[in-house]
Amino acid sequence: MAYFNHAFYKSFVVSEVNEAADTATSALSAGHLGLVDGNTWATIATANGTLSNNALLYLVQGSYHTSDSIGNNPGHGGYSESIKSKGINPKFISSLWKASCEDAVKATASLELGSKCAPCGQTQFARVDVKGSPALRFLNHNAYAVGDSANICCADGQEYLDPVLVIAEIGKMLLADPIVAPFIQEATGGGIVATVGGSATTYTIEQALGLASSGNYTPSTDPVGDAVVAKLSIEGAYVDTKFGNCSFDTRDFYGKEPVQIQLSFIDDTGNPCNDCGVASKTPGKMQQTSGETVLRKVLLTESYMQSPFNQGNVDSSRIREIEGSDKVLAAVDRDALYKAYYIQHSIPRYNNPSGVFDNDQYVYEIFVKCSDSDLITEMDALMTRVEALANGVGNPVKIEAVD
Repeated sequence: MAYFNHAFYKSFVVSEVNEAADTATSALSAGHLGLVDGNTWATIATANGTLSNNALLYLVQGSYHTSDSIGNNPGHGGYSESIKSKGINPKFISSLWKASCEDAVKATASLELGSKCAPCGQTQFARVDVKGSPALRFLNHNAYAVGDSANICCADGQEYLDPVLVIAEIGKMLLADPIVAPFIQEATGGGIVATVGGSATTYTIEQALGLASSGNYTPSTDPVGDAVVAKLSIEGAYVDTKFGNCSFDTRDFYGKEPVQIQLSFIDDTGNPCNDCGVASKTPGKMQQTSGETVLRKVLLTESYMQSPFNQGNVDSSRIREIEGSDKVLAAVDRDALYKAYYIQHSIPRYNNPSGVFDNDQYVYEIFVKCSDSDLITEMDALMTRVEALANGVGNPVKIEAVD
């Protein structure tokens, strides 16, 4: 199948693991995965199962197709047959690994302003930069916006502006900018932390500016004497256009890279200003395996099995209903996070006199929902059984955990 030095991939999305022995492959329900003995064509127990003499191991899953044929035409049949891997000789399993469940993490950025950082009569400026794939797709370039404290004034005799008011006014302007507004939002729970005399309290920007109906901050007219320190925190926030299953198309873009943001103080000429105040940021982190990725991998496997996913035509949704592709589509939660397990093995070429061809290699991707802890336990047991079968024939392969 693969005359190259890379592996042929096949994907399974699993709703349950068949842990018991002696279940026929024809009895596996949709989405149920089992380890099958190639001599008996029945499952082996994931707890302590063994293979019969010289048997190959198979991964077998019940088909999501409920109808075996299209339009009762026997010439278009076999759709409900169970999905099978190639025969796996435990001696030739080269790798076993599993990926962790890593959800996306929003990028965050903050600015901290001390009590002597905003003298009366001086306007403070700050800049937010928005970078990454979401900004480039939306605007064709990275973006930035500038906020200032020009609307904050001192009372008579006041020497320094309250940094809480300064940083809140800057935050309000940045979040209202029409270019960067789709990409940033106030930190969850409140974007302003006001520390007065060593005691910290969290406010929303509205509360910090005294614009909320309750819980408003009381400004200080002597921020130095009151030891006032203020911190503004924002986070990345961008939602891409997404369509439902009825009009799903594998060519639709889906974002995996979170937007990256950075806050910084600048002077009135736009140059960086590091004289006062502290800026910090935490990069966003990409989701590990989303339902969008899983669905595309499973549909690719369906295509390899001569069951292509119909798309791009006026009547595609109707054709998918006829061909049963909508059942596969419904089997994957596109909004969920999935944990992935991998089994890699090879099939040696015993007749290769020219040495031109490498051994065929296959990788089986098995996806389970991260939210289903019982199913993860079942899959861990299945992988441990595969490892034990390999170790039992002198193959020292071990399951590796990767991030």
